[in-house]
Amino acid sequence: MELKYLEARRVLHEVLQSPEALSCDAILLSGGLDTSIAAEIITEQSSTSKLRTGITVTIEPTSNPLAHQHGLFTRQPQDIYYAIKIAAKCGLDHHVLKPTLAELTTGAAMDLCTRVLRTFEPMELRNAVVIAHALLRAREIGCKRVCTGDGADELFAGYAFMHQMDARKLPAYIQNMAQSMRFCAAPLAQALGLSVWSPFLHKRTIEFATLGIPRSLLIGEFDGVQHGKLILRQAFPDVVSAARIKEPIECGCGTVVMPAFAELLVPDDEFAREVDGIKTQHQVTVRDKERLVYFRSFKRTVLESDDVMKQLTRNGASACPDCHFDLDSPAAEFCRVCGWYPGLLSN
Repeated sequence: MELKYLEARRVLHEVLQSPEALSCDAILLSGGLDTSIAAEIITEQSSTSKLRTGITVTIEPTSNPLAHQHGLFTRQPQDIYYAIKIAAKCGLDHHVLKPTLAELTTGAAMDLCTRVLRTFEPMELRNAVVIAHALLRAREIGCKRVCTGDGADELFAGYAFMHQMDARKLPAYIQNMAQSMRFCAAPLAQALGLSVWSPFLHKRTIEFATLGIPRSLLIGEFDGVQHGKLILRQAFPDVVSAARIKEPIECGCGTVVMPAFAELLVPDDEFAREVDGIKTQHQVTVRDKERLVYFRSFKRTVLESDDVMKQLTRNGASACPDCHFDLDSPAAEFCRVCGWYPGLLSN
């Protein structure tokens, strides 16, 4: 088993000290294990690495009085604590962005997301808007190539639901994820004239991850706690976030409260009137207030843009029953545009 940890360390060292890695001039620093490894290994090559900037997005509860007053924040978002330590250890110029929830739900970052990703699906946007906000800052300060931690959870069993899979199902699932995983950072960056790069999406890393790593090396105890991505923690036990518990972006930065925040933003009577109008004018079913808040941006950036609408199809044989944009395939059971899935028909 120790040989496998050493191999993981060697593979990622090679990837993170490659010209592709050393040309990154910024990193989206969530403070998680993945970006902790990336930042700390890249900056070991201080003389040749261009990495000088870390960007972290966090929601400050006290800067959001409406949400704070209604008790939406049950704890302080945790990303910032780890990110500060990583940035200090690596000597990065750390840009800590503290947008308000109102700014994220209605501002430039949300419009970028709905336009580029062509969606008003809540789960996607709660996470993507954080990435978009950070990338907008990266462009503003002149960065060109941004490192992310995309792919580590998918390839090394970071997600909690993967921990329920047995030794037969888990490798098969990882193989499938290696072929089908998609991330929002690349298209968002491209729209801004930037490029993004992740060590976990490098061909060498994917080859290593899909050679059939035993479940016991992916899920197990580290520092007294049960974790996923065990092989990465064991390979890099000294990085700042080696023992950090996995959190989704929305939890780590604080956008997890967006559904409840939308409930506060939109009165019931306004919601009823507006969704009726949307159904009549656009033939779109908007099922909750969070979707409505995002749909307002989607309407501006997609429905009212002839250039974007020319690239989309509606009312085909595989049209979504809620928004009438075509699903990925006739057999698809999820709509990337609005978030419809078969169970919603009975709601």
